[in-house]
Amino acid sequence: MSARTTAEPQESTGLGRDRVSDRVRCLVVMGTRPEAIKMLPVVQALKKSRLLMPFVVNTGQHEHMVLPILEAAGITPDVNLRIGRQANTINGLVRDCVGAFDGLLDDLRGGAERRMRPRLFGAAEHPGSPYPALTLVHGDTTSAMAAGLASIGCKLPVVHVEAGLRTRDILSPFPEELNRQLISRMAAFHLAPTPANQANLVREGVDPQRIFVTGNTGIDALHWAAGLHAPWGDPRLEVLNDPSLPVVVVTAHRRENLGEPIRRIAEAVRTIAEMRPRAVVVWPVHPNPRVGADVHEILDGVPNVILTEPIDYIPFARLLQRATVAISDSGGVQEEAPSVGTPVLVAREESERPEGVEAGSLILVGSDPEKIRSIALGLIDDPGARIAMTSITNPFGDGRASERVRAALEHLVFDTPAPERYGVSFNRSRVLEASGYDPEEIAITSSMIAATHPEARGSGGASANKLAALRR
Repeated sequence: MSARTTAEPQESTGLGRDRVSDRVRCLVVMGTRPEAIKMLPVVQALKKSRLLMPFVVNTGQHEHMVLPILEAAGITPDVNLRIGRQANTINGLVRDCVGAFDGLLDDLRGGAERRMRPRLFGAAEHPGSPYPALTLVHGDTTSAMAAGLASIGCKLPVVHVEAGLRTRDILSPFPEELNRQLISRMAAFHLAPTPANQANLVREGVDPQRIFVTGNTGIDALHWAAGLHAPWGDPRLEVLNDPSLPVVVVTAHRRENLGEPIRRIAEAVRTIAEMRPRAVVVWPVHPNPRVGADVHEILDGVPNVILTEPIDYIPFARLLQRATVAISDSGGVQEEAPSVGTPVLVAREESERPEGVEAGSLILVGSDPEKIRSIALGLIDDPGARIAMTSITNPFGDGRASERVRAALEHLVFDTPAPERYGVSFNRSRVLEASGYDPEEIAITSSMIAATHPEARGSGGASANKLAALRR
């Protein structure tokens, strides 16, 4: 088989026996940069558990992008399936990953699967067993879908981290939306980041009692990375150390934006840079040559635009924290930027993260140059408008999602006390809209109530009016 096992770290409890040998393994699968980022805090949390331990599986789909992130946290994968190869197709990745993952399970089991029975309690009933209790997959990648498929073929329970995100169009984004819907059919346990994600799953017929709202582990990872205050890596970015300069961070790479949409985004960015010469625009350009050719053609030579190679995750977390505003089609940026106080213009026509749009921390702008220009300039020029977007509680998480994941898995395997879910169980705006109010009326009324009752905790009427003005 193509898997290569590496040595596991040994930890001691000081109780006279090896702590690792009695802990139950959980396979933690990752193969791409977003998975590594968002599963890293889960691995760190499981390492602290006295009952469970992570067994990190790097599928190798994007090996060169995964390993630096893990190395920065002192984590070495326990196995590398090495499925990544140039010019592979989606179907080829599925074939290679299912085959390699099945071979790994054979190795851990000591032979091919012959009993079609559930596997959750096997490891817990037999301390020291190398066979895992479950497989943790994340999000919407081909690695996650294929590992889930191989796991259920062996009756190994699949736990889906970041479950329930939806656009409801399996071709947008492709294959991510298809993958996440397929994983939802495979998973026994769904760890949804937000109540809205939970609602998506319930709408599709998933038993609500198999869903647990955790917050998004990406917020945990960003808090960790931003706190490291990593060097910029590119000497041109040293200018960002001047706190008086507005900073606009741009990323764009989605398939649906290739070609003319990215050209329109770049034209809008050029206009912003020319109209605000003191602002510094930083655009880490995606390695896709179709992206780079258009971006460089339009923005090369603009003095206050810095086009960089892709920036490693840890310095990018610092860059996002430094930004005045972000313009991005990235799902991760939509979740992460609000947690470090940066408003986001979402360069997409729709988002599978509507909670941020509803809350006001995100504004959908698509690739409309006029909308991008006008809203970005409004945020650069008006601190009150920025505060209106950044003072909102991040709907995606509070930095403790990985702790909830660990507690939920301990409860699942060992029946320890159940953890508390993340977030409130109802949405104020939805209730008011169902009562007959439109969103603008809610904003105006909230402002009046805030003025009349300043003692009301969390009143946000003024912010709501600012957001309504930005959208207009």
